[in-house]
Amino acid sequence: MTRAMRCWPVTLILMLLPLWCSGLFGRWYWTPDEPREADIAWNMVHQQQKAVPEMAGVPFCEKPPIAYWASGASLAVFGKTPAAARLPNLLWAIIAVLAIAWLAHGCGGAPAALAAGVATATFSLSFQVSIWLASDAPLVAGVCVALLGAFRGAGAPPGRQKLAWYTLMHAGLALGFLAKSAMGLVVPGLALMTFLLWERRWRELLRWELAAGLLLQAVVVGSWLQAVAAQPDGQHFLKVFLWDNLVGRFLPVASEGHYADGHHNAPFKYLIELPIYLLPWTFLMGAAAYRGWRGVRDATVDRAAWRWCVCVVVPSLVVLSAASTGRGIYLAPLMPGFAVALGLWVARHLARPDRFERACLWLTMVLVALAALVAAPGILAVAGLTDHIMPSVPILVMVLGGSAAAAVGLRMLWHQHRGAYGAALCTAMLALNLTLLVAWYGLFPLVDRWQDLTPTVTRVAALTAHQTIVLWQPDETIVANLDYLAGLRLPSVTESVQLHDWSAREPKLLVLVRLHKGAADPLLQQLGFTLSEQLTIPCGRMYGIFSRTPSSDATVSTLPGQAPSSL
Repeated sequence: MTRAMRCWPVTLILMLLPLWCSGLFGRWYWTPDEPREADIAWNMVHQQQKAVPEMAGVPFCEKPPIAYWASGASLAVFGKTPAAARLPNLLWAIIAVLAIAWLAHGCGGAPAALAAGVATATFSLSFQVSIWLASDAPLVAGVCVALLGAFRGAGAPPGRQKLAWYTLMHAGLALGFLAKSAMGLVVPGLALMTFLLWERRWRELLRWELAAGLLLQAVVVGSWLQAVAAQPDGQHFLKVFLWDNLVGRFLPVASEGHYADGHHNAPFKYLIELPIYLLPWTFLMGAAAYRGWRGVRDATVDRAAWRWCVCVVVPSLVVLSAASTGRGIYLAPLMPGFAVALGLWVARHLARPDRFERACLWLTMVLVALAALVAAPGILAVAGLTDHIMPSVPILVMVLGGSAAAAVGLRMLWHQHRGAYGAALCTAMLALNLTLLVAWYGLFPLVDRWQDLTPTVTRVAALTAHQTIVLWQPDETIVANLDYLAGLRLPSVTESVQLHDWSAREPKLLVLVRLHKGAADPLLQQLGFTLSEQLTIPCGRMYGIFSRTPSSDATVSTLPGQAPSSL
């Protein structure tokens, strides 16, 4: 066994660090979620009570606070930067990868651990979660730890060993709950119950080792719930946390957040989108599913592991498909089940693939090679089409990185042609790292220009020095940006009566409005407000300043890189 195999945890982290760093550091907050999450984390640094997150000084009860505790602590230590806000995501990603790799190691040794760990981090959906400033990263970390503890606990002998694994499971469940409420319990809970029933071991649910860990959850989660209940509006906050934000996503109940109104679900939505979430290993997952179909039935040493993968994915997928809301990010806690299946396939069948599996390998290699070949030219073409002048150093880095990625991609295809499938997969990982490096230097700065609302906030802050501005039916993105970037907490107006009252008190009132496809709310125009200034960023969100003063020629403040557009 090589040294890399013996030290597989270190090897795994070193392989993945370039990917994580390319996505976590060196880019701005991207809409719609990241500016809101950054503002909540920054508020957490300064607010007196820490149990209920706040956005712009207003309680934000959509998610529990552990993600904001971690990001807030990082901001307090390292400063108010996007890199500092996302730094805890690196910890969450490492925890998730090591937990799933450890689970796979017990089933197929070091090859399974390395393959499952890489898949856990590099599925397109998993990578998005790991680099995105949101509560999904700690949720996935908690789910992975819980899945490890549940599977190993179910197979451990009674006594201390079983108690230790099940206690680890409860620790993961507590982390998942503090990240995203009861959603952190769904995947591990359904997986364990389904697995034990499938294995006809339902008596395992009655073991004292399984129940003992509930004390840990009671202490951790109960302490937070008690702190929330102690707030002046604690009962209302608990209702929003535990009822509105959970049941409101599944059933048409009266809830404050109207969660069922957005992100409408559709039949088979997740099944249709799943191949995208599994990129770039979609075709290899086809090979794993091909072997897993037999694996769940054959009386082999791997049968329990194959069944565990199915139990992680299928029951939760059915539950999520029944919800009234549907977002791709909701599938992130299911990705570890696919990762373990891929690890099992690599450990057991990569050395001797049949014709179908070789076809899956070829398709995967070609996909990675194409990404490596077109990354640099594609980004340079996009920059040229958007009139983005790139400095010479990033262009040089992109040319060198793109050339290296292309060379590695061709080398990967050569390994595949020779039948060195393990070497081909390792080379594919290197090609992915180089491709992401190219994107980091070329694409991310371009996207930053499309996403950065700092110029908009700066202009609004300048106007507030002389006139009163209110927000008309604002979205969370602009509220968070105003608070985080300028410390502005402008009044929000949602009804025409309120706007009339403000107009009566402030004859020179200005109204900041989001423009959807260049048009404002018709109701605002009916009330006598006309566009006086437009604030826009390239390919991003547009906002308008409206005033009572009639104007036939609107002033358009175009922020860098965007040609003026007429309404």
